[in-house]
Amino acid sequence: MRHLRIFLVVLQVQAKISFSRNLFKFSVLIMPVFFSTLLYFIYGKTDNTSGSYIMFGSAIASLWGVACYSSAIEIERERISGTLETVGVTPVNFEFVIFSKIIANTILGLISFGITIIYSLLILQIPFSVYSYAQFILWFFVLLFSFISMSFLLATLFTLSGNAFAWMSTVQYPVYFLSGMLFPIKILPKWVQYISSVIPIRWSMEDLTRITSVTSNSFIIPNLISIILSLFYIGLAHYCFRIIEIRTRREGTLRGF
Repeated sequence: MRHLRIFLVVLQVQAKISFSRNLFKFSVLIMPVFFSTLLYFIYGKTDNTSGSYIMFGSAIASLWGVACYSSAIEIERERISGTLETVGVTPVNFEFVIFSKIIANTILGLISFGITIIYSLLILQIPFSVYSYAQFILWFFVLLFSFISMSFLLATLFTLSGNAFAWMSTVQYPVYFLSGMLFPIKILPKWVQYISSVIPIRWSMEDLTRITSVTSNSFIIPNLISIILSLFYIGLAHYCFRIIEIRTRREGTLRGF
C-alpha cells in the first residue's frame, strides 16, 4: 500500500512537471500528427498493411518518443536541478522511485497514442481492422512492458553518464527503424535484422502488425520473446542499480563519468 501511494504521488508530480514543459506538450500534441501525416504521404494509397503502419506505427513511434525519451533523461533532469542526490537518499528505494517515474511517463505517453489513433481515423480516414480485440489488448500490454524495460535500462545506464541528453538522441532514432514501428523489419539488411532481434519492441510490433493488417491470428512466440527480453533488460537494469548504489556509498555522489 505504501508503494502504491508513492507511485500515485510520483504520477501526479510527473504530470504537473511534464505539462509545464513546452517540449513535452509539443511531443504529445504535435508529433503524433506529424508522424501520421508523414507516413500517410510516404505510403500513399492505404491498404490494410500500410494503414497499420500509418495508424499504429506512428502511434507507437509517438509513444516511444514521449515515454522512453522522457524516462531516459529523467536522471539528467534530476542531476541538472541538483535533486538527484536527494532522490537517491530518500527513505524509499532509489530504484523504485526511478521505476515509478518511468511507468508514469509511459502512462502520460498514452495521450500521444490516443491522439494518433483519433487523427488517423477521423482526419486521414485510415481503415481500422483488428482480427482479435482481446489479443490486441493483451499484446499491447506486452508492448508497454517492453517500453518500460528499455526505458528502465536506459535510465539506469544514463545514471552513470554525464551527458544523458546526447546519448538519448543517439539511441532514440535508430529504434524507430530497428523496432519495425514505421516499416517492416524484413526490408532491412540481414545483419541489421540480427541487431533488431535484441530489441523487445521489435517482437511486440511484429505481432501487433499482424493482427491489425491481415485477417489472421497472432503468434505467441514473438510475444514470448519480447517478454523474455524485457525481463532480461529489467534484470540487467537492477544489477546496474546495485553498482550505482555501491559507487554512491563509496564516493558520496551520483555524478556521471
